[in-house]
Amino acid sequence: MIVIRTKHDIQTTYLYHYSEELIKEAKSKGFKVAQIESDEISEAILRSRIKNRKPRFIFFNGHGSNTSLFDNKGKEFINTKSADVFEDTVTYTIACSCLEGLGTAAVDKGCCAFVGYKKPFWIARDHKYESRPLEDNVAKPIIECSNVVVKSLIKGNAVSESIRKSHEKAVDNILKLIYSKEPLAPASLQALVANDSALDFKGNASAKII
Repeated sequence: MIVIRTKHDIQTTYLYHYSEELIKEAKSKGFKVAQIESDEISEAILRSRIKNRKPRFIFFNGHGSNTSLFDNKGKEFINTKSADVFEDTVTYTIACSCLEGLGTAAVDKGCCAFVGYKKPFWIARDHKYESRPLEDNVAKPIIECSNVVVKSLIKGNAVSESIRKSHEKAVDNILKLIYSKEPLAPASLQALVANDSALDFKGNASAKII
């Protein structure tokens, strides 16, 4: 599998730190994980890694748009024209709005399944913990649900089952947040509801990475 992680602002830094456990878990299950980060994030390097490793799973953490993914400097490095890069893979992007445009193009060009978000991906946070993202209990229930997709896929579940598990986790966290007395719980709740409603996929519902 290939993990592409940006880390150039607060939002991407949160996703970066919360993806550490996913990489460790994947390695513990026998996956060979290639990481593309920092200045290495480019179309050329991604294509080179794909050619050498032939991954079944590509996981992207960072900023995106309806048609593009952005590198560690906030510049487009993959778009609908280059979406063939995802051919023969299951791809999951935790990024804003990628599913409809980029996801559709990827599947049209041979991607087995493209999982992502139809709308912006929101991360509510407590500003006191921006230097310690893993301690931020405002962000945790949000990113926890998005990470379920990866955890489920590396266990051998299909795309549709992995999304279902993420939705189930979101319901659990939403109920907890509704009854929470924490002052910032409404911010977590709003972001989680928005993200959960935007999570979907294009392509083969039965696609697996193992």
